[in-house]
Amino acid sequence: MSLADESDRTVDDRAAALVPGDPYASDPARPATSARGPWWRWLFLLPGLLAVGYGGYGLLTAGERVPLPAWATWFVGSALLNDLVIAPLWIALGWLSTKILPRPARPAAVVGVAVAGVLSLIALPYVLGPGAASDNSSFLPHDIGRNVLLIDLGVLLAAAVWGTVATVRARRDA
Repeated sequence: MSLADESDRTVDDRAAALVPGDPYASDPARPATSARGPWWRWLFLLPGLLAVGYGGYGLLTAGERVPLPAWATWFVGSALLNDLVIAPLWIALGWLSTKILPRPARPAAVVGVAVAGVLSLIALPYVLGPGAASDNSSFLPHDIGRNVLLIDLGVLLAAAVWGTVATVRARRDA
């Protein structure tokens, strides 16, 4: 789907006065009916709801295989970690990038920090090494922390090069 395909969308008359020119504007008085268009939104919503329902059913019918108190602690803890630490930190970094970085370099910085952050979060259990036994030298035989740091530095260096090239090109074309 291209922007040209999107340009001929009809405006929802119920929401036209609220957001002029936005064919996807929803009517706050009737959110269920205004969400019916465009139809392809449901292609994303329904499979997600089915997956959540299947997971919830599996969680509740697993019996003793899933310790619900430990699961609830992890689930609530991850939500609180995201809402109280990660999201405010990400917002602060975004605000800081608008103050420090030139506009063409911002996408590269955002992608670089996001990729480095996700890589670090994925590697965190291995860096912390829970379950490692001192008599098992084959468990995590490499310095995982150093390796993750080197990979993150490589990602951030690539983002810096990308941002620099984008800034130079934008200044040259201006």
